[in-house]
Amino acid sequence: MKFPAKHKLFGWLFLLTGIFSIVSSLFAWGKGWLFSINNFNDFLIPMADLIAIGPLSLISAFGIFKMKNWGLKLGTLTAGAYIYSSFIVFIILIWHGPPYAIELVIPSISGLIIGVSFLIDELKRD
Repeated sequence: MKFPAKHKLFGWLFLLTGIFSIVSSLFAWGKGWLFSINNFNDFLIPMADLIAIGPLSLISAFGIFKMKNWGLKLGTLTAGAYIYSSFIVFIILIWHGPPYAIELVIPSISGLIIGVSFLIDELKRD
């Protein structure tokens, strides 16, 4: 099965997102070492990135780079997770009001863009 060249771009985006999700979650998005956080609300989003979004992104990137069909299917799941988690972060930010934490806004916007772009590309491919 031959994958379009743009899938390689999505592979790189998933890889980078996975690495950034894991590394930044360990530092609780700038609030300090993840496992020293006492407030559950500050712990929840980074922990979700550490145990779900990061590994999903890395495995999706691997599958796409190896040009496996399961890589595209897992990429679709990962894109959905990006969109879902972005909306959760947006809701939390709006709920708490300004000032909005830039370390949460930028990853959420980029996750939303990557997720929607991947899903649109997959819909066009079918």
